[in-house]
Amino acid sequence: MPFLNAHGHDWTNNYNLDGWGICLILFTILYTLFLLVCSFVLWQWRNHPVIHMRRPALAIAAVLVLHVYVIIILLVYPWNGFFPCAAEYWIMSIYLPVGIGLFQAQNQVLLLISRGQQILLTQDTYKPLPSGKNRRQYCWNAFILWCKNAKRQDVYEGFLAAGMVIQGKGAADVPWKVMVSLIIFVISRQFNSYGVVSQPTTPALCRRGWEWAPSIIWQAVWNYIAGPFLLYKIRLIRDIYNWRMQTTLAVVAGLPGTPLWLAAVYSDKINAVSKYWVPAMW
Repeated sequence: MPFLNAHGHDWTNNYNLDGWGICLILFTILYTLFLLVCSFVLWQWRNHPVIHMRRPALAIAAVLVLHVYVIIILLVYPWNGFFPCAAEYWIMSIYLPVGIGLFQAQNQVLLLISRGQQILLTQDTYKPLPSGKNRRQYCWNAFILWCKNAKRQDVYEGFLAAGMVIQGKGAADVPWKVMVSLIIFVISRQFNSYGVVSQPTTPALCRRGWEWAPSIIWQAVWNYIAGPFLLYKIRLIRDIYNWRMQTTLAVVAGLPGTPLWLAAVYSDKINAVSKYWVPAMW
């Protein structure tokens, strides 16, 4: 059995179970087990102050959502032509941007905690009073103070949440991004026979259509607007855990992905690489 199939990832209905395909399957299994063990250990220590302040539930959710995407993409080469264009469209247009959004939301925890500490140093304090009007006044003042603090945090948190939470006001309150992707899916002949625009093409050319615009736009929003904006906001934070450096590396690591994916999809010059390292793996 050769290590590399001569035809590589050629979209035919044959599994690529050459040496490279088997290596990808084994790596997927081992990496998944490693990640699950690490997530379990992290969850067991979730109440430790150093870990608790980093919101481990959000961190684990972001990692697991993105890891499911990684599993699918690593298995594209062994699957070969059995991985349909329509499935990749929904993964890249909806699932991946949501995963990146969770990832960026986790990255902003440092900023929110830093702002919370600044608020504690500058805010007025209200001590509970025993009864009657004084107690009602205390509750009201505490509520007003909470609103002010929440408003200051929401300037950034709301920006990140916009891509995941904004919803249309239709009958079912379906997120508008899903609606946009669904409309594109329905009207395009790339994915079905009853569409009204585009023309049916080969599985390879299907990945190059205008239909992929939602995925490109949302990846750009998360990686090149939300990410750098976060780096700007945390640039002056000093912490003893090197948390700012870790957040910076996490954001910077995500910057090359989208351009490399686009280059692999739309450029014929790297087809030799794409036969074995599929574009979405970037």
